[in-house]
Amino acid sequence: MSEHNLLQTEQGKALFETIASRIETDGPLSLANYISLALGDADHGYYHKQDPFGADGDFTTAPEISGLFGEMCGLYLAHMADLSGLTQSAILELGPGRGSLMADMRHVWSQIMPQLANSPVHLVETSPALRQQQKDRLAPADLYWHPDLDDLPATPIFGIANEFFDALPIDQAIWRQDHKETAGSWRHRLVGLVDGRLGFVDGPALSPAEIDIWHLASMPAPTDGSIAEYCSMADAYAGKLATHIASYGGACLIIDYGRDGPSGDSLQAVANHQPVDVFHQPGDADLSHWVDFSALRRSATSSGARLVGPVTQSDFLQAIGIAQRTEAAAKLADAETRRGLFAAVERLVSSQQMGSAFKVAMMLPSGTGLPPGFAAAGDQGSTI
Repeated sequence: MSEHNLLQTEQGKALFETIASRIETDGPLSLANYISLALGDADHGYYHKQDPFGADGDFTTAPEISGLFGEMCGLYLAHMADLSGLTQSAILELGPGRGSLMADMRHVWSQIMPQLANSPVHLVETSPALRQQQKDRLAPADLYWHPDLDDLPATPIFGIANEFFDALPIDQAIWRQDHKETAGSWRHRLVGLVDGRLGFVDGPALSPAEIDIWHLASMPAPTDGSIAEYCSMADAYAGKLATHIASYGGACLIIDYGRDGPSGDSLQAVANHQPVDVFHQPGDADLSHWVDFSALRRSATSSGARLVGPVTQSDFLQAIGIAQRTEAAAKLADAETRRGLFAAVERLVSSQQMGSAFKVAMMLPSGTGLPPGFAAAGDQGSTI
């Protein structure tokens, strides 16, 4: 075992002991609390003790696969900013990682829209290590870091959230049928100790108010063991983002794997690019879930904005011209670079890779009309 893996194992044990002690003292944890500790514990949380990105991490995001992804997003936001006619805007990114996506977008803006390139950049990031990487990568941009969306400037924002909502802590409920098979109830799915190990345990029944908030009444009839998920933090972030855009204008791209509706049990864990159990050495694995875009839409609408989409990442990127941009870039590259370029773009758009699982939506002020990339099937709008 390498020194790095040995260190991870020891840190995972330390966080397990912290979580187990809390359960022994206070009883089972909500799933959201467990995820918050596993990802965000100040000493041993996943996002606070290591760089999770790239070949040496646990997963690779689209901006790390190809700079063309960031270029296309940058071109798109520049197009939206130009259409809006707004001035004195700010740039926002939720979950900026190493800063790769923002760096690629700013590179485009420096060439085609200096107004955006010179705008202050607001980053929602809690990891000290990643904040330092962002500072190094994005200099000399005017950077501001936030732990949440509570202190954004009172100006229009043009933003992006790529693989942000999937990492927010979720809660789960499980349907338990009674022995007579005539009734049942949704019960909280909690994290407890099972034979000395972390595992799922049934908690109390959801209240009528919780059933309403989770929109469980509109789901298909459940069977024993059916799982439902709810992300209160996603509702909160989407609501605050929508309130800001409704008040000051702007737009925000939201790109994540998910679907336009609930996904059942979608919680997953990844370590060293491989799937692992969700209770595998807490703090050593990334935890994520599929995003429910219909829930984001409800939050946006109730806060005075609207959510357009989602469409698949493949449809979006192809509609806004990634194929043409790839061909243009390939003409300036040698044979080996061209092969790598086309392979990277294929990974972004192929339905067997990221193209269909990842979805793209855009939050906008209330109104009508569909921007490029979000037109109805068969009429995908124009390239940019």
